[in-house]
Amino acid sequence: MLNQILNLARKELLQLKRDKKLLRLVLMAPFTQLLFFGYAATLDIEHISTAVYDMDRSNLSRELLDGFFRSGYFDLSLYCRSLDEIGRSIDRGECKIGIVIPPDFSDRLKNNEDVKVQLLADGTDANFARIGINYASVVARNFAFSSFFRNLRDPFYNQNNRLFHTLSKNQGQIVELRTRLLYNPELKSKNFMIPGILVMILLIITTVLTSVSIVKEKELGTIEQLTVSPVKAYELIIGKLVPFVVIGFLEIVFIISLAVSWFDLPMRGSVVLLLFLSLVFLLNTLGMGILISIVSNTQQQAMMTSFIVMLPSVILSGLMFPVANMPLSIQYITYLIPPRYFLEIVRGIFLKGIGVAELLPQIGAMTFLGLLTLVLSVIIFKKKYT
Repeated sequence: MLNQILNLARKELLQLKRDKKLLRLVLMAPFTQLLFFGYAATLDIEHISTAVYDMDRSNLSRELLDGFFRSGYFDLSLYCRSLDEIGRSIDRGECKIGIVIPPDFSDRLKNNEDVKVQLLADGTDANFARIGINYASVVARNFAFSSFFRNLRDPFYNQNNRLFHTLSKNQGQIVELRTRLLYNPELKSKNFMIPGILVMILLIITTVLTSVSIVKEKELGTIEQLTVSPVKAYELIIGKLVPFVVIGFLEIVFIISLAVSWFDLPMRGSVVLLLFLSLVFLLNTLGMGILISIVSNTQQQAMMTSFIVMLPSVILSGLMFPVANMPLSIQYITYLIPPRYFLEIVRGIFLKGIGVAELLPQIGAMTFLGLLTLVLSVIIFKKKYT
């Protein structure tokens, strides 16, 4: 019995050795995935994109803002001239945090009055918003304490300026952050996760299904019949994709219905727009699946390649780890990941209620990548089979 087991094991090893593509995938996958995940999978939050509307424009307000941007947790992305401009920047995803300093900021400090600074936070990512608010509270507290200790050394200030007495009385808690959470005020994690799960399900199902469509014909020996027929390469690929487009679209309708009716996920935007853009995303996932199927020699290879491609796509999409926290080199790679754009679209339509105007960059990038994948599939298919 042992000899039979050893002989079968030897046979499998020889088959694996002969399958060069599969062997390379098995050897390279752990290295590449560890490299990507080691850098991309981080829960540390730094360099939060921040919009500022400073109506006071005084030395004290600038000192408070300097405290935010010197901390390393906040980056000045936009200096706004109105509250509406901050709202639009958060709608478009350009900023995650907005700081609004009132026009009487310095006057109230000097007149022994509490100061209320408004903090607007994008609540679509509950964890990101919660941590950002905590960081902002620390910065505001540090600003008050630094003012307290600086003025402690000034005898004239101690006797004649009422700010010292206010800071002393309130133990540094003179700057109060009034936080307003946008889009997800209760910071429900399901509002953040369910749109991401929708993207992940579509990615996995459609990519895996199409990744075996062409290679299956090759294993059955029917690919030659297709290549010698009058059917053109692009017609063959489109014909292969149509059934999976229907399956993917039905999956989308089912998931959206379940998310809204069962999980009470708010739908603030257009369902029609979401369904249409889901078809654009399917252009990417099905195109990638068909490309994998064309370059693979066996169904086993195709399945292995699909999972190797999908895992980084999920990690780098921003589903679990914010893209802004990743190293700059990894962030550049995420621009080639269609799920990144579709995730922003799904969360934007579900939670923010935004439309085409705010989503144009994501729509353009996703459409370009989808068409590029399909064109590459046609070119490689022609070279390989005709």
